[in-house]
Amino acid sequence: MHPFFFYNKHLNFNCRICYNQNMKSYNLIKDIKTIRGVFDLTQSAFADKIGLSRSNIIRYEKGEIEPHKSALEKIYSFAYENNLKVNKAKEMLYLDQKGNNTFLVHGAKNTIEGEIDHNHLNGTKDFGAGFYLSETYDSAASWIAERSNGTCYCFYFLNKKDYKILHFDVSREWMYLILYYRGAFSNYLPSKEILDLIKEVETCDLIIAPIANNNMYETINSFSHGEISDEQCLHALSANNLGLQYVFKSKRACRALKFIDRLYLCEEEKKKYLNKKYELASEGRSKTEIVINEYRRKGKYFDELFKKNG
Repeated sequence: MHPFFFYNKHLNFNCRICYNQNMKSYNLIKDIKTIRGVFDLTQSAFADKIGLSRSNIIRYEKGEIEPHKSALEKIYSFAYENNLKVNKAKEMLYLDQKGNNTFLVHGAKNTIEGEIDHNHLNGTKDFGAGFYLSETYDSAASWIAERSNGTCYCFYFLNKKDYKILHFDVSREWMYLILYYRGAFSNYLPSKEILDLIKEVETCDLIIAPIANNNMYETINSFSHGEISDEQCLHALSANNLGLQYVFKSKRACRALKFIDRLYLCEEEKKKYLNKKYELASEGRSKTEIVINEYRRKGKYFDELFKKNG
């Protein structure tokens, strides 16, 4: 039977959304019961299988104690290595129950403390400070696969019509904004068009735009350093489709994010996503090289489009 149906059976989920209020915690009570139910294991048998004591399993299921990372690894790696993909099953479940809400996943390097902050990422990023999420678990998991403490948080965004939302596709506007927030204009003067875009970005609640990975950043940097033209850059970026990211720029928009679950990635699952990340990067570089060659000597270069400071 598919794991999705085991989750419905063993967790007694229905269409009513129940939000978990503690973002530090995993849904271990439900997860252990589900894993035991899938493999038809008693608490004692499960404890023996994963090398933990029965008393600890009982206390975990009652929510009396929080397990150490080593215990979490044993619990979730047992499921993963026996072909029960807990996190993918949960994603299916939450998508099925989302109703009019939008299901989103945040890949975090460490535990999120306290409320969601619209200045969560306040360094060099695609659109500056903001709380960044993706549409899929796969995307978020790939992002944090190299992090020892990496974890994924699931949310529902409670859609409202009164938010100021900016939508971008792979376009010059999107490319210029990433260049700006990545510091490419430190020695150049942004055009009025770009300055107007920045003003829009900094006064909006939410941005929905394509994800840019390291390979795409390298392509954009090649444009800013005068190695390729705008046409080469734009078409190369279009060749890489990684889905959409949601960037929550305001406090009021962040308040519409309702936490559902924190997902634990065991080491084997991280390895899978890391390998997938490398494969996509290699594929992306190949596409980029072909497109850049195809549009050679077409378009304008960075210093033809923008003037240097001073």
